[in-house]
Amino acid sequence: MQKRTHWLLLAATAVVAMSGVTTVVVGQATASAATSKDFGPTVITGVPAAPPVGTPATQKVVPLATIETPMSAGATAYVYSELRAYDADQANLIDNEIRCSGVGKSNVVMGENVLPASGSPAHRDIRIITRFLVSATSAGALSCTLYLRTASTSSSVARETVSGTVRFASTSVGEDAGGTAMQKSLPAGNIPVTGSTTTPVVDRTLPPGYTKLAVIADVEYHRCAGTQECPATYSTASFTLTATTSGGAGCASAVAAKTEETVPRGVNHAAIPLYTTVVVKPGCDQVRAKVTTTRVAGDVGSVGGAAPGLTDETGQSGDTPNHSSAMTHLFVVPS
Repeated sequence: MQKRTHWLLLAATAVVAMSGVTTVVVGQATASAATSKDFGPTVITGVPAAPPVGTPATQKVVPLATIETPMSAGATAYVYSELRAYDADQANLIDNEIRCSGVGKSNVVMGENVLPASGSPAHRDIRIITRFLVSATSAGALSCTLYLRTASTSSSVARETVSGTVRFASTSVGEDAGGTAMQKSLPAGNIPVTGSTTTPVVDRTLPPGYTKLAVIADVEYHRCAGTQECPATYSTASFTLTATTSGGAGCASAVAAKTEETVPRGVNHAAIPLYTTVVVKPGCDQVRAKVTTTRVAGDVGSVGGAAPGLTDETGQSGDTPNHSSAMTHLFVVPS
């Protein structure tokens, strides 16, 4: 887990450098609002216990940090966040959800379970990255809040400790030839991975001037697909992010980003980050990026689509007011 986080931070730094935008130091604030903020460590108590079988679980929803930035109409921002969770006394759900409002609206959530001291060492101290693009529909302020969504998977009320950061990595991300952010999120509904499945896919035409593309994907992988029996205690799958350019002579392809993840029963689901870059040669004005998930062993898992009916505040799924949040997604940051 530590190696994964180190790689993610390097990738985030590379994307900011590619965008040509000066990074805001964590904790620095403008006269009106913080554009980058860190938080914690904070001990979260009263994490709701798992209910009886057949009863919806209650999720505790805790706002941890809010950032804000002025945006021009049509501009696209890159939101980057990290939520660390550790010192749990039960196996607890940890969701890192970002909800943006104002001149741009977007909700994205990624998550997995943190395990107590008796659990696998790799899952006792976890870091969940939530990152995505959001575009402004008018000029004004864009505000994004990081929320912890948490619940115990045991019959006991639980606790954990959290810390992290959220920032605008860029507020002027380049777009496709039509002026649209290069991003694709899966709709609601999980996709079983009985063999291999390729989704999401971004296929766009580029405007002149780009020389390099950072290609970023986050896959929410579930150990068990709802349409399958899950007799094993784990699910192992491989994940491959590829990107190719075309339309001209000698167009380049990215080095494929590959990883393999084993999700044990207690962890249940995992956020899988992927990152690569591809050079854009003159005349190569098409880009196609995709993620392929392949079953390796164990239970038939699934790729998670958007989560509907998430309660805005502490409560059960479907309680009002509620909202949907994207999960598995892919996006491109050009330079």
